[in-house]
Formats: sequence, structure tokens, C-alpha cells
Amino acid sequence: MIDILTASARVLSDVGFSTQRISVPGRLAVAFENATVLGFLFAYDNPSQLIDSWVRDGDSAVGAYQFGLRRAGQKAWNTYLLLFASEEADYGTSVGLSAIEEDLAGTRKIARGGVADMADVRAALLPLLPLQNAPMLDPVDVVAEIRQRATELSQRAVDAFLSTADTAVVIQVLEEQQ
Repeated sequence: MIDILTASARVLSDVGFSTQRISVPGRLAVAFENATVLGFLFAYDNPSQLIDSWVRDGDSAVGAYQFGLRRAGQKAWNTYLLLFASEEADYGTSVGLSAIEEDLAGTRKIARGGVADMADVRAALLPLLPLQNAPMLDPVDVVAEIRQRATELSQRAVDAFLSTADTAVVIQVLEEQQ
């Protein structure tokens, strides 16, 4: 199991966020900010604890940093409250986490259970991370793909379509097939 706050701060820092470990009444958190987004990240042992504490923790963080949020101007519209629990959520707590994310009052929220390793941290932070590179795909033989998928057409019609024949010839071959 990892320290969610430290791991999250590292991932956010790696993509250009400024991060700082902060203390709000009763809990440690990470404050983060870049040119367009700012917010607070809280870690919990389990989703039930997250559901029980998120309102108090979020209100405490916003209250403690209200003047900084006011100075943030337009960026304050992109204030996030990230709520991560290390234990996996069961069905009931998953519904509760979804309800938290749908609550758009004050801040945008991301609530996740099952954040147990670096891959989970990255997945939970994905909405805030820059777009990743597209996967490298193997080249595709388009002609072979067309031949494989055009099973409803005669071989002659497929050959005509794939040839450099005039469109009228292809249409004639297709009409002869009917």
C-alpha cells in the first residue's frame, strides 16, 4: 500500500502542478495548482470514512484558504476536491462516491475507492492530467481488412471496388450481383 498523498503529489508535480502538503483541522491534505486548476486532495483508509468526512474536510480546506481562492479569480471556477480511499468500494459505497462527484456545489469533486498503488493514483488523477500519447498500433492491411469484412459481396464486386476502375464500372458490377 502506498501513501496516497505523497504519490499523488509526485504525479501532479511531474505534470507541472505546484503541490504543498497542508494541514486542515483534523487531517493532512495536499494543495495543488497549475495555470488553470487548483484544489485539495484528501486520503482516507476506506470509502465509508471518505463518505462520512468529505463535507467537513472540504469545507475546512476551502475555509482555511478562502482568501487565496478569491485571489485566484477565474481559476477559482476550476477548484477541485479530490477524495481518495485506499480500500476498494463495495456497491453501496460506490453509489455514495458517485453521489459526491455529482455534487457540484462549491468545488468539482473526484471521489475514488481502491487507490492502492501508483497505477491507481494515475487512474484517479486522469481527469486532471494532460492528454496522453496515442497508442502505437500495428499497421493494418486495408485491402485484406475490406476483403475479410465484405462477405456479403461477390469476389468480383470486391475486386471491382478495390481496383482503379471507374465508379460506373463498380456500380455496374454491384447491380449485376443483385
